Amino acid sequence: MNMKKILMVLGIIIAILVVIVLVHTIRNYMIITDLQNKISQYADSVNYYTKSIATVEDGTITMEYYRKDNNQVVFLERNLNGTINKVAMYNNGEKTDTFTQTPDTKIAQLNSGTIMSIGIYNHLETENNWQTFLGSMFASVKSTNYNGKDCYIIKGFMSSTSLTFEGAETYIEKDTGLFIKDIEGETITEKEYEFDNVDDSIFVEPDISQYTLKSDS
Repeated sequence: MNMKKILMVLGIIIAILVVIVLVHTIRNYMIITDLQNKISQYADSVNYYTKSIATVEDGTITMEYYRKDNNQVVFLERNLNGTINKVAMYNNGEKTDTFTQTPDTKIAQLNSGTIMSIGIYNHLETENNWQTFLGSMFASVKSTNYNGKDCYIIKGFMSSTSLTFEGAETYIEKDTGLFIKDIEGETITEKEYEFDNVDDSIFVEPDISQYTLKSDS
């Protein structure tokens, strides 16, 4: 085979590879921008509930967060090696009260500072369309069904709001763009949501007489 034919074959191979990369990138770009648009409807929500369960080597970490207008409450439970510790943080828009419970103690701290706010985050957020396009080039996007929900498993996409480890898998619900599962090494995090269904009773603080009051000092 002479040099001219060799160059022609190489040119054809390169052209095919370019087309494959473009098809892959454009497909991913269209899917990811669609998911970005879908989750944007939740960005300004002020009435929602989220729950996340992280399974780690030593046990589980569960976090529940409720928000309704200016009222917020966080319930955090760590179950590590069979030992359960709980923290509840209540915020009414003006102050935060924190209640901590261990196997041996129950402590309340009033006006304890800021609350751990949990927003509705876009795990595929980028600064512009060009950044989305570049991220789509290197990402893997596959369809799956998880817990009865149609999702995409996304790997290798660089987002400006979340740092992912190499090999991490993020499950994004197709209909909403919401993040529902993440696998990073030995840690598996699952998340669920409810919107416009938070009852005011959840913001009632526990009986402080059952706790030891901790001063700011």
